[in-house]
Amino acid sequence: MARPIFGNAPAAHPDGSLRWSIELIGDRWCAEWPSDRPRSGPVELTGRFIVNIVWTGSEHPTPVRGRVRRIQLVEQCIEPAAKGGRRMVEGSERLSDVESTPQRFWSDWAASSDDPVVATGVLLELDLDEVPMAETRFKAGTVSVHGCDVWVMDRSDPVLLHVDTSCTPPRVTEFLLPLTIEPPTRGWARAVHADAGGCWITSRYEVFRCERTAPTAVTIERVTTDGGFGVVDDGQLFLRTFPRPTMRTSRRYGVVRVEPDAYPVRIFNDDRQLAPVEDPALAARIAAQRVTPDTARAVDGTVWIAAGDLIALRPDGTRDRIDLEARTHGAVHWIRSDPRTDPKNTDILTVISLPEPDER
Repeated sequence: MARPIFGNAPAAHPDGSLRWSIELIGDRWCAEWPSDRPRSGPVELTGRFIVNIVWTGSEHPTPVRGRVRRIQLVEQCIEPAAKGGRRMVEGSERLSDVESTPQRFWSDWAASSDDPVVATGVLLELDLDEVPMAETRFKAGTVSVHGCDVWVMDRSDPVLLHVDTSCTPPRVTEFLLPLTIEPPTRGWARAVHADAGGCWITSRYEVFRCERTAPTAVTIERVTTDGGFGVVDDGQLFLRTFPRPTMRTSRRYGVVRVEPDAYPVRIFNDDRQLAPVEDPALAARIAAQRVTPDTARAVDGTVWIAAGDLIALRPDGTRDRIDLEARTHGAVHWIRSDPRTDPKNTDILTVISLPEPDER
């Protein structure tokens, strides 16, 4: 079944034609297909499946799971190309069985004149009917620490854990938050920032405040729909955006230039409102901080690492893996703002409100 990846601009093929990104959905598998025409519905195709880690038309392609039944090394002849460089000779493929995928850089075509045959990839046979059970355990993606309180969040699911390190073993409490499920990308969908009262949760889309009201209870509230890279400095939360013009790939427009914000560093004031940082020295200090959401350093020198597991790297060099599966479930109170009750929106509501029907 073919389904267009909506909103995706077509790509230019070397022959001058266009290629639209189409998602192919089969029995226990899916793939992307660069089609020369828009397609939708049942299709019959003959071709090869290719793993491409560089380009994908979909922002978050669905992974295919299966049991590996066979691994074959693919070798091909390489010859000089007419316009320089090297190219693979079509039809020169040869296959040989191997026990595991060779650990090598596949774009290194270092063929010699004596032996022009080089390894160019691997061919896998996947059994889609015997699929290993997918892991459902918590996967730590971002961590922050304040005193004995360690806050760690799943890399994809809206699950927040509080780890009380004043206990032996640490006491872990889970909070299921009313947030979106984010794609488990190689970067960080969210970041947590601990303080004395709880933690902030930042992302490129929004910022939430999570207040710890009891040992096993929190309140959560979205404080802004502006996003950025969060930094806590001297107890205050700052949001950073890229300070210079940059180039980004847009699904709809291709490669585009993105202008920087007028104030690439902003601060949450005492009223939890975002305000621009106009002091050049303060803005430069915040912009210069180099932190990553998956590591946090405690005052005792312990470095906490969120990399699927939660690891505590002690000052003496020992590493402790924290058991996050033995946990209790806490209570979450969601503070939801209603734009319809905000006095600032009264004039808008007056325009869009419909009159009550006349019962006469």
